[in-house]
Amino acid sequence: MSDPVSVTEAALLARDQESQPWQQAFVAMLSGPLTREQLIDRVTERIGYAPRFRRLVTGWPLPTWVDDVGFSVGGHVREATLAPGERLESWLSAKLQSGLDRAHSPWEATLVHGIAPGTTALVVRTHAALVDGYDNVHLLQELFDEYAEDITDVDDAWQPSAAEAFGVADVLSGLNDPLQALKSAATGLVGMVENAVRTASATARPQHLAGVEVDLDALAAVRERFGCTTHDVILALATAGVRGWMVEHNRELVDQVALVPLAVAEPAVLESAIGCRVAPSWVALPIGVADAADRLRTLATLTRARIDTGVSVPARDLIDLAGFAPPTLHSVASGTVAAGRPHSVMVTNVPGPATRRYLGRARLSRVYAVSATTDSQDVSVSIVSYAGRVSFGAVAVEPLGHWAADIDAELTALRGEAR
Repeated sequence: MSDPVSVTEAALLARDQESQPWQQAFVAMLSGPLTREQLIDRVTERIGYAPRFRRLVTGWPLPTWVDDVGFSVGGHVREATLAPGERLESWLSAKLQSGLDRAHSPWEATLVHGIAPGTTALVVRTHAALVDGYDNVHLLQELFDEYAEDITDVDDAWQPSAAEAFGVADVLSGLNDPLQALKSAATGLVGMVENAVRTASATARPQHLAGVEVDLDALAAVRERFGCTTHDVILALATAGVRGWMVEHNRELVDQVALVPLAVAEPAVLESAIGCRVAPSWVALPIGVADAADRLRTLATLTRARIDTGVSVPARDLIDLAGFAPPTLHSVASGTVAAGRPHSVMVTNVPGPATRRYLGRARLSRVYAVSATTDSQDVSVSIVSYAGRVSFGAVAVEPLGHWAADIDAELTALRGEAR
């Protein structure tokens, strides 16, 4: 089975440089026993829900996702043990600076031991073109269950299908204006790829990590007091973290343009939940505003987010991306802007399960996500909720020595005014 690479995916693939890999990582902290063999069995059992994870990109001028004829789950599942005194953040920082094998499906799952007695980390790295933040969480939820149970042995009977070459006629079939659609698609694709290659740095960028968790109830209290959305409160805390990082490194406290990718709430996409389905949105983070409450009020005005369903996606920013057919071609212009508009910060907000989950007999105790920085982007913030807690994972080009303290202080200040 095969499907064409979308314009957005092509740009993401083009940005991925050997000296500057672009990838996402999802970290699931587990309490209880889990072996590599058990993880392989669980992935083998559930990977059918995520066919992209058996595919790689090949072909030009119309690159295509095709089944990886050399695919095996065991080839993507690894184990590692931290050295004495080594922190998981340091281990993951080094991993983010090494690329994924593009000769196979671009993902890797590693069970990391040596963190603490009875604790194991499941770290899943994926290329940004393979999944977006929503799909990453949804995929891992397929590995987890609501109850603890034994993992059964599974034989992998999957066989790759013959690659199907997509021609221009296939892409344009069914369009009202095929010629204009082809011109738009070609312009968007070439422009995005050229910009991606032009802006990618030839110098390796350091990837410093930090993280902190807060209570979802605390965010709700602030939301109710200020009459804003959970999304606004989350952006305010992320802004405080970025502002503190800038203070730490003596950077000028001026507003920063943040790219805030929004998952597409289109029913067919959410049902399958696999693929790079995001719409670009930008927010000017009010770094120059000194007061915490004023920063939140500024963000609430700027974002104009009026839907707070736990996902907090502004309705006006939802874009229908249902594949490479007509809906995708209609969004080429937005995708081109996403590749070309400068930004120094990226913030993603990804909802996870609200109740406890288990992988076999191992309990999922907490989760967080990180995304590598790239180009002129200095800070990447990934927010994930799980079981009443919200994690703020950050990656930056300089150390994040006060990340946790700055976000905790911001939340304390906002809750103080909320009382």
